[in-house]
Amino acid sequence: MFLRTSKKIFLIFALLYLVLGFLFYRFYEHLVLEEARRQVTAVLSSFNALRTYIETVQKPVIYRLQKEGKLDKNFFDPKLLSASYIARHVLTNYIQDNNAGYQYKLAATNPRNPHNKADSFETGILHQFRSGKLKSYSTILEEGGEQYFYQALPLGKNEASCMRCHSTPDRAPTGLIRLYGNKAGFGEKIGQMRAFISLKVPISHIIDQHKRDFFITLFGLFVLFAIFYQLFVLLHKKDLKIQEEREAKENYLETVNAQLGERIEQEVEQRLKQEHELNEQERLMTQQSKLAGMGEMIGNIAHQWRQPLTQLSSILVNLELRQERGKLDNELFRRKITEANEQIAFMSGTIDDFREFFAPDRVPEHYPVSRLFTTVEKLMRAALKNNNIHLVTTIDTDFILEGYPNEMAQTLVNLVSNAKDVFKERGTQDPEIVLHAFVKEGHPTITITDNAGGIHIEPIEKVFEPYFSTKHASTGTGIGLYMSKTIIEKHNQGSISVKNVKAGAQFTIQFYHSV
Repeated sequence: MFLRTSKKIFLIFALLYLVLGFLFYRFYEHLVLEEARRQVTAVLSSFNALRTYIETVQKPVIYRLQKEGKLDKNFFDPKLLSASYIARHVLTNYIQDNNAGYQYKLAATNPRNPHNKADSFETGILHQFRSGKLKSYSTILEEGGEQYFYQALPLGKNEASCMRCHSTPDRAPTGLIRLYGNKAGFGEKIGQMRAFISLKVPISHIIDQHKRDFFITLFGLFVLFAIFYQLFVLLHKKDLKIQEEREAKENYLETVNAQLGERIEQEVEQRLKQEHELNEQERLMTQQSKLAGMGEMIGNIAHQWRQPLTQLSSILVNLELRQERGKLDNELFRRKITEANEQIAFMSGTIDDFREFFAPDRVPEHYPVSRLFTTVEKLMRAALKNNNIHLVTTIDTDFILEGYPNEMAQTLVNLVSNAKDVFKERGTQDPEIVLHAFVKEGHPTITITDNAGGIHIEPIEKVFEPYFSTKHASTGTGIGLYMSKTIIEKHNQGSISVKNVKAGAQFTIQFYHSV
């Protein structure tokens, strides 16, 4: 039965992991295309605007100067009158200055400059622009082992002013004929789309960067899923063991009852029923408390790991950039590897801390209260920091406690976590939690005090009742303080009480043994 249940749980986790992995992959794929499209569109739009300026502003001024006799009517210089020449020259300088690796082209089926002759691929695109089937065109190309994002935008259609240079050779300036000849670039008509501009941008480095981000995300997701699955399996095993023990006891009692008289049988049956209900209620409350604590701990792990994962990503990006620029020397490489190992060691230590926290205490032991406070600080550090909560620990006397340190740590974590939730709900300014250890009337004592405004319940002791909760139904189970009280009184020889103080609430844990 356990194996069947474990397989079902594993399949559910695996399916969820694959779905999330696919969604992350599509997300990063979309990021690559959008980033490349933004770059290309910005450059092409800029140079389209440049061509428009030449055609609508610069050329008319030169034509007017020719008409007024200030320039020879047959004057033609591509540096002033050829939008294609000017745009290509400007973009070439831009690419060289920025080392961008862009490839720009003006493609036409009837170009005056052979450099602009469209190949079969470009001719097909131009026909679709002319027929109106496309308004723009983009795709991913691979050339020489490099991947490019390719974008094409159509130029405006021929206007009457374009016919001076593109209708017939006898209308064109003699300077143009002398420069390009009288064969190519003529025979155009008004309203015809003559050419389109295109730009190829290398995107292999963008793809590599997002691949790295994708695999880091996928790895982090896998680790979290693995941890959650292991915790779930452990709890399920323990639950099955309890169930098997209870069934064994019930079978034994049924055998004994069969040998007793009717009156004894009725009495035993009634007592078993009451015991079963109490055990079931306590088991359910314990199970719910552990699941709630497990969810809180997984959240704390996420807080603890967020900064190291970001730092690891930054180290990898820095190494890649320096390697591409030829600035990665051995000393820097070793230093970065050391930094990465420090982050990985921190993350590994975090997992060890939480694994130790969840390990059940089998034998009572003696331990100092400072160890207890250190454990709470370590487990809650990231969650408190993320919510800007200040944790203060004060130890007047580092007394020795007798009992189960992990259970006591769970109790304090629960109390600190409750205060954190109240801070968040009420929007408390400058939230602070104070853990104070001291000896009162010869008895070891711990207080947990917050400044969240107090507990608004009368009588205040109701907070320790089972299934009583001040939280919203979606976040509270009402068993946290009840289980804390049970752990302290039944397993750790102490008592817990609560009262409102000036700024908030104060929980007091006092142990029976004397110092």
